[in-house]
Order: sequence, then structure tokens, then C-alpha cells
Amino acid sequence: MELILFPSGGSYVILVNGILNINTKIIVPNGSFLLFSAANDINVSASVGDTSHVTAANLAGYYSTDKSFNVQGKDSTGGGVNCATNNEDLRLNVAGSIVVNAVTTNGGGFYYKRDMCADDKLCPVFTITERPDFVLNSPTF
Repeated sequence: MELILFPSGGSYVILVNGILNINTKIIVPNGSFLLFSAANDINVSASVGDTSHVTAANLAGYYSTDKSFNVQGKDSTGGGVNCATNNEDLRLNVAGSIVVNAVTTNGGGFYYKRDMCADDKLCPVFTITERPDFVLNSPTF
């Protein structure tokens, strides 16, 4: 799994006029700021994440979408078909914040289609933790 590591001490605001597809880990060190704002959906690939016991962040930053934030799984229906083949999904850990349906007229939402099968009983398939340092490091406009 590749990753994007943003440099320390920087403020990054990335505006996407369309769909944002995230296919790798995104790490933002303390002292930096990152905001992705998409005019359409934000899709997180099924390959982004870790096994159930790993709690370190896979995505860091603020993520804002005018439509939906979609956490994709190996089974596109989210019905757990992958469990029959011991092919459980990865756990996604976010450090920061997620805003969905920012325009408020698109009917967007937060959707996840992951199933960790038997590990669902041990831990959540998705977690989000705060990053107060992002508030302190946010750029002034």
C-alpha cells in the first residue's frame, strides 16, 4: 500500500471540481493542515485501511463533499458476500473530520460497504478521531 505523506509545517487546501477517488493512505503530520473539498462524491477505495487490530490513521485531514462520502468495500453491495471466502474488508481509521452534503440540496450522506466478517464483533469497520491541531494550523483566508 502506497501512501501520501504531506510535509510538516504546511497548509494544503485542495479543491476538486468533480469526484475525488482516494486509493492510498493520506498522512498529515502534526504542525500541518489538509483540506479536501469535492464538488461531487468522495470515494475511498476498498484497498485503503488496515486489518482489524490496527488503530493508526489511514486518512488524515478534513474531507468535505457536496454529495456523499463513500467507504467502498470488496463486495460492492455491502452485503458481506466476501465473508464466504474469508476475504474480509479492511478497517478504515480517519483522523480529522468529514462533512457530507455540504451544499444541503444533493441528498448526500455517509455510506460504507465494508464487512470485516467475524472481526465485526471485535471492533468497528470505521473510526474517526479528532485532530485539534488542524484547527490551530488552518490557513487564514
